Amino acid sequence: MITVRLQEPLARHTAMRTGGPCEAWVVARTDEDVALVIHDCRRASWKLTMLGAGTRTVVRDGGQRGAVLRLGGELAALDLVAPGAGAPMPALVELAARAGRGGLEAFVGVPGSLGASLLHDDGWDELVDEVYVLQRGARRTMSLPDVRRKQPVVLGARLALSERDPVELRREVDARWRHARPGSWYTPPKPVGRQRPLDVREVLASVRLPMVRLREVAVPALAPELLINLGHGTAADLLLLHRSAIERVVKVRGIDLGSRIGWMGEA
Repeated sequence: MITVRLQEPLARHTAMRTGGPCEAWVVARTDEDVALVIHDCRRASWKLTMLGAGTRTVVRDGGQRGAVLRLGGELAALDLVAPGAGAPMPALVELAARAGRGGLEAFVGVPGSLGASLLHDDGWDELVDEVYVLQRGARRTMSLPDVRRKQPVVLGARLALSERDPVELRREVDARWRHARPGSWYTPPKPVGRQRPLDVREVLASVRLPMVRLREVAVPALAPELLINLGHGTAADLLLLHRSAIERVVKVRGIDLGSRIGWMGEA
């Protein structure tokens, strides 16, 4: 069954809780659902945008033209052999820890869905046997390098996780959670002469950003690498604070941290 809501506010479906409406919010739960949505959007000349968990994307206040598609049902299945692309990474990590299956502990602190992580994060090469994608209206298999090169619609993957001692694995996962840093989806630049990437938290803390507050968003003291919506912040507020933080680091430290936030929609 396909769920469709017209003029759905995207602020309801993103971690930052910003974003105006899309023309159609669509949740597809099977391969056939996804194929039908793609076919109908093409026939109607509608733009179709995939949105995972919405943790790496800020939707602008003007909303998004066309349809926005999220995977649900069996396409978000929490399964350690063949999880769906819509499965949330934190839940997969926890499930693997409880089952004594190793490999996913490296993804502690990585936000979002499995599909987005497969496309953008390092560390999957030894863990993925094959990736399931939609091509020509049907489910097919593809290697991870080809997936990253061709960027198809990802439906899920077959994983090859190792057996680990559950007690030892639980201890390692908990330790990683306590010291979690932004995941591999954001790799800060490495200035000339340095042997290791910059520690984002260290750099931001050094320029006195903790608890900077601008209108309705803030940089928290305990995690200055994050932007927090205080309840009524807009995408414009987030963009203003984001730019202010980057400019201050450049001014004080002479370092351009860049940005890996994805922006979608209209201002």
